[in-house]
Amino acid sequence: MLLKWIDMSGIVGIVGDAEDVEYRLVAMLRRMKHRGGSDRGFWVSSFVESRLGMAHCGKVVSELEEDVRQPYVDEQTQLVVAMDGDIYNYRELRTQLQPYYTFVTDSSIEVVSKAYRQWGEDSLLRLQGVFALVVYDRRSDMLLLARDKFGVKPLYYSTHRGELFFASEVRSLFAAGVRRKVSVERWAGYMIYGSYGPVYSTFWNGVYQLPAGCLMRYNGYSLSERCWYNLRDEVAALVSGYGVDELQKMLADELQRCVGRSMIDVSSCGLRIAGRVESQLLHRIAMQGQQRWKVRTFTDEIESMGHQPLASPVWVTASHAVEELEQMQHWAEEPFDGSDTVIRTALFRCARRNGVRVVCSGLGLDALWQDVWDNSEHCYTPLNPHRLYSPLMMMFAERPHYEQYFAEESENLRFLELECERIPHILRVFDRSAAEVGVCVRMPFLDGRLVALSFALPMVSRMCRRSLFENYVEHYHQCALERNEVQSLLPAWRGGAMREWVAEVLGELARSEVREWFDMRQLYRLREAFCYNAPFDVTLLWKCISLQRQLREE
Repeated sequence: MLLKWIDMSGIVGIVGDAEDVEYRLVAMLRRMKHRGGSDRGFWVSSFVESRLGMAHCGKVVSELEEDVRQPYVDEQTQLVVAMDGDIYNYRELRTQLQPYYTFVTDSSIEVVSKAYRQWGEDSLLRLQGVFALVVYDRRSDMLLLARDKFGVKPLYYSTHRGELFFASEVRSLFAAGVRRKVSVERWAGYMIYGSYGPVYSTFWNGVYQLPAGCLMRYNGYSLSERCWYNLRDEVAALVSGYGVDELQKMLADELQRCVGRSMIDVSSCGLRIAGRVESQLLHRIAMQGQQRWKVRTFTDEIESMGHQPLASPVWVTASHAVEELEQMQHWAEEPFDGSDTVIRTALFRCARRNGVRVVCSGLGLDALWQDVWDNSEHCYTPLNPHRLYSPLMMMFAERPHYEQYFAEESENLRFLELECERIPHILRVFDRSAAEVGVCVRMPFLDGRLVALSFALPMVSRMCRRSLFENYVEHYHQCALERNEVQSLLPAWRGGAMREWVAEVLGELARSEVREWFDMRQLYRLREAFCYNAPFDVTLLWKCISLQRQLREE
């Protein structure tokens, strides 16, 4: 079989009675040309008393399957399906479905279509992978949108003037006519409480995201939403059904399987070696597997070079940082994570230049297995009770409240990190930065079974999380992994071009439409502190830079 390049993909759609549906679909896809816009597919038809248009950009997501144009129109099932993502077990599902259906392609999208017709919405529980999925049932005139268990693939929607829009990126919604306006409440909550908001919210007025593990139905008159995946139920089943030794063996097997699966269908795979334990473990498992010849390692940390002499260094100077920050106004759709976002995007560019189109990240494991939980980001007291913020911003900010699902507060904070706050946010930024550069990012550790095991094992063991993790690493990998916190590089970038750039950015913020959110004297003091090497709050500065990047019109 010929190898195919692996590109990002994206989906867009409109439900409305306007005659220019096709024109707006083209405008939405044009905004996502970095996701494989040269290969486009369109489907438009009547829907109840209006019209439905769906479009897909991108190419095949696996070198092992057939390249099939989407949206995929399945005459046998009377479904129209479009998907952004990977279905890892589509071949197994195809075998189960073959007694009931005739397959005409060797693609995962046809398997999704047949699976949905066979099992309905319960088919989502059978899909192992990451996906944003759109299914239109021509028999029942029902449109369904769905996201994978942990929201690795994004899906946004908006209702505007009686029409429904959905897309893989927020700015595609703006291209269709949705009003582009930042959410004052959401930004105030982020600036003051450090919260990324409820699972359905975004940083834009009138734009929502379908939460991870959820589906949404639309019959032409009303929207309904429900969760199709519940992590707590899966954890409870493991806790009641297995002992410590069984869970430990299952965890070890699952780690090997997830890492191997992330590389089996690619010709090369990039890994970032950093100080956090997840990337170290990801690299160790990958190098012990059958696919180790495909692994290309990159690092931006001097300390890692001594342990990984074959890793390609990615040097990010102040000038490089300014270049990346200038580009962010074109792709960032919410706040970014300071210097780490800059470094990560630079690493993606380096991987692409070296011919690596798939990069694996260990995101998720460190948050699940660190023993002492740092809740400073989630206590929701004002993280920066700083005079920088005006009373107006304080008035708009709302302290977030979340349900408590577990008996232990540390488990609730861990769950909050995974489903509501930092990890979902990082996944969205990962998706946008990787798509902009032209690489595909895979998250082998954000697998449903693996995450459930990471919650269940400490619950049935008398050992703490750290001891369990250390025992696993020592037993299966004969080594010890230490977590080293990565410090922000912003203080090291305070010279030359970066100094001038930050001064300009904060000056623009002081003249912007949100200047009433700040005390101008404090904003100028922050600028002077950075420019003249005085002590300053790194978190505050990155928040101001993120806000200014969003306000800039393209």
